[in-house]
Amino acid sequence: MKNRFKRSLLFRVAALLLVLSAPLFSGCSDDNNSQEDAEKRQAEYKVIDDGLIRAYLTRHGITEGTGIDQFQRLNGATNDGIYLVKLSEGSGTTNIISGNRVEVKYVGRYLRETNENTVFDNSTEKGIPCGCFPVTVGAGSVIKGWDEGLLQMKKGDRKLLLIPSYLAYGPAGKYNQTTRTYDIPVDEPLLFNMEVLDVR
Repeated sequence: MKNRFKRSLLFRVAALLLVLSAPLFSGCSDDNNSQEDAEKRQAEYKVIDDGLIRAYLTRHGITEGTGIDQFQRLNGATNDGIYLVKLSEGSGTTNIISGNRVEVKYVGRYLRETNENTVFDNSTEKGIPCGCFPVTVGAGSVIKGWDEGLLQMKKGDRKLLLIPSYLAYGPAGKYNQTTRTYDIPVDEPLLFNMEVLDVR
């Protein structure tokens, strides 16, 4: 009788532990699924964004090359998908490096055919006398596309940066709590007409 009671008690404790631990196991599975879903979504939008960027370049007659008004596509582990269009060559002799403090003058636009004339940001409206925006490159204070694109520029360069959504605001977009609307829609590739005024 004692043994049967002990087995029954052990069985109940084991069952209770199994019930209590189930959310932990399902949580791990949910986390894995969430990660897989995020990676799948990013892979899908890499293709979608690349198509939108290429369509913009085609509409504007911008061809691949290293000259003025030509584009280069960055390739690499982290910066895959950014396109740069050289508008004018700067006087700087070396590219910006991570940790440099730069002053950038820019205009941000969308690049889809339906909204490419919409300006969503402009450094001249920031209230800084130079009409520019100070950035410490690589500090993570701006979108990844900026940090990576600026590494391909030097003082005085003026380029278009065409940035896929996953290196901009991605699936979260840029939500404005005050207006309860999106300043930048979700999964939106962006274009910046950018000039590096100073590098320190």
